Amino acid sequence: MSPDAILHANRALARLNLGKLPESVSDSDAAIALDPKYVKGYWRKGQGLVAMGDYKGALDAFDKGLGFDPTNKALKKEVDKARAKVEQEGLFDDGPPPIASPTKKSSMGGERKVFSSSSSSSSSKSRKKTTSSSTPAPPPAPTADDEDDMSSIPKSDHVRGYKITKDGKKTSFFTHEQTAEERALIGDIAPKRIENATIAATPAARKNEDGVSSWNSAGTWEEKDVSRWAKESMMEKLQGCEYSGRGVEVRTTKVVLEEASASRATVRGKRRFLFEFVVVAHWEATTKGGGEAEGTLKFNDVAPDGDGVFEADAKVSRQEGACREVRERVKGDRESLRSVMEGRMNEWAEEFINGGGKK
Repeated sequence: MSPDAILHANRALARLNLGKLPESVSDSDAAIALDPKYVKGYWRKGQGLVAMGDYKGALDAFDKGLGFDPTNKALKKEVDKARAKVEQEGLFDDGPPPIASPTKKSSMGGERKVFSSSSSSSSSKSRKKTTSSSTPAPPPAPTADDEDDMSSIPKSDHVRGYKITKDGKKTSFFTHEQTAEERALIGDIAPKRIENATIAATPAARKNEDGVSSWNSAGTWEEKDVSRWAKESMMEKLQGCEYSGRGVEVRTTKVVLEEASASRATVRGKRRFLFEFVVVAHWEATTKGGGEAEGTLKFNDVAPDGDGVFEADAKVSRQEGACREVRERVKGDRESLRSVMEGRMNEWAEEFINGGGKK
């Protein structure tokens, strides 16, 4: 079977589904020219001609394909369909041959075939044929019956996507079977059971050091997630933060952790303490002069790489007679609500490094 013939037949199907009917038939003709005995080429050509309304041409294509595969049920079915259409439109030059209808059961319990009469043929000839100059619409999606029929069309082994191994098993087309030379070069790479974990463990694991497991024989990376403890302990640490000074009193009314994660990692014997928070504090402030204000203070990146200094954004949502000192006492680097909260966060980080959340 010619690989190029297969490619043309596949493109014929693609163009058929896109409604490019003349191009689909052209591809089918190319497939047949490359391999005159390629049954699927005739099948695709017949499908394209049916979609174009050329039932006589489709009948001829299906019939030729059936000649190369007389037992093909799918082609037999298409021949019958095309022949019925040809008869209905009166396109036979010498009069239509009998057309078999679906088998019906007789009253005697047996089966009988029903054939159309010549009178029905002549009446069909007298009917006017309607034609349209518009481009035919793409064929409908294949039904389950159509898919069953198409499964009987022979397929090309080298384009199936799987292959049969030497021991008769079906596997992926991309599976590579090692040669004897390759096996000798690589050796046995199958996983092996560790009978003695102590012997396989690293020195740190043998000493039962914290954060190192005996199964991690290379000591590359181990990590324990403590995010739940981190969220609960950080929320507890940040409750009731307040600052009072320079004629302004600021206090938190609610703290929200939009993100909260923490873990301990051991990387080749070195311990790492990882954490990340996004903290939003809702605050309210009063001044000696009777001014009032409220808003939010957001820490977008509370993480170890900040070296204990965390950037914050302050927003004022309401202000009544408050002086300019309010914003400074909320967000300022020193003597502010921000500095108080930053101190609490650093306390939490120190507790985390010293063993918080181990249990």
